[in-house]
Amino acid sequence: MSGWLIVIICVLLVALLMVVYNRISISYKLKSNKLLDEQRLLEKHLSEFKTTLALYTEEKEKFELEKNKVQEKNKKIWTMSETVYKEKKRVDEQLELLRTEKEKLEAEKKKVDEKVKKLWTQSMAIHKEKEKINEIKIEIEIAHREVMDSVTYAKRIQEAVLPSLSEIAQCFPHSFVLFKPRNIVSGDFYWHSLRKNKVIIASVDCTGHGVPGAFMSLIGNTLLNHIVNEKGITDPAEILNQLNKEVNHSLHQTESGSQSRDGMDIALCVFDQPLAGLDGTVCLQFAGANRPLYYVKENVLEEIKADKFPIGGLDYNDLKNFTTQTIMLSKGSTIYISTDGYADQFGVNNKKLKTKRFKEILLSIQNKSMEEQKAHLDLFIEEWKGTQEQTDDILVMGIKV
Repeated sequence: MSGWLIVIICVLLVALLMVVYNRISISYKLKSNKLLDEQRLLEKHLSEFKTTLALYTEEKEKFELEKNKVQEKNKKIWTMSETVYKEKKRVDEQLELLRTEKEKLEAEKKKVDEKVKKLWTQSMAIHKEKEKINEIKIEIEIAHREVMDSVTYAKRIQEAVLPSLSEIAQCFPHSFVLFKPRNIVSGDFYWHSLRKNKVIIASVDCTGHGVPGAFMSLIGNTLLNHIVNEKGITDPAEILNQLNKEVNHSLHQTESGSQSRDGMDIALCVFDQPLAGLDGTVCLQFAGANRPLYYVKENVLEEIKADKFPIGGLDYNDLKNFTTQTIMLSKGSTIYISTDGYADQFGVNNKKLKTKRFKEILLSIQNKSMEEQKAHLDLFIEEWKGTQEQTDDILVMGIKV
């Protein structure tokens, strides 16, 4: 019994084990199938994950590339930002300078506006002054025209007072008078008279020129007429002594406190009439106040010096005593008397002609007639002064005996 029981038990145990095994096997199969399903699912998920990972990796790489690009862009933007910041700072500084400059300009504009306002006021005042000046100018032009008319008329009077050139030519057929006033009327004048078989001729240079000189010339002309033609004095030195006294008296120069220094320089010649003696010589008496006499004899120019003091004035008044000098001239000799205007004329080189050059010119024209000499002297002085103004009145007289 026990054996069968053991067999049965064994069989039962085997059966039980088979059932358990089957169940375990079924359960294992189920689990195995489940695991396979899960494995397949996991593999599917893994495949999807790998695909996703590949996509992620690709996207990551793209992202990194984009990130790098963005970083590069950011770097450039930063660099640009610094540049822009610096530029902005510079622009801000420029704007500040411009603002300051604008404020200065506005301040200057305000000042300029004030100046313009003042200038406008001044301009209006100047315009009014200009109108007044124009009125005064018109008055001055009228006055100037009246003065010029008066001076022109005075010229006719002075010309009427001067000796007639035809009268001089009657006494001295070979002679000339070069007379060139600086202005319309002259302070230089020439004088001529016939008295007691004497022929008297003079060149006179009065103080000043123009109207003041012309007044002095009228005084001198009147006094010479009085001394020679009325008093009958014909000695050259005595004529000048009397002329000096008369000028002093006429201008009140002998009175205490007188300030008049006006006077005149003169070269005065007296010829016997008839001019030539039996031997053909001519007697010439000469006296001068600061003006010499030149004469040319046989192509040699000689100078007869004058007394070194003028007619009239305050200087040398107590010492003045003019002297007469007598020279004998042979036929064909030429004499010249003049004022200082010719030698004192300034040329285009701004230098005076001077007496030395004047005498050289006189000596160089001895082969010419007296009319040709006058024309030569006139042309020379005009060319010499050129565009320069005439310095003084000019008077040159030449006589060939």
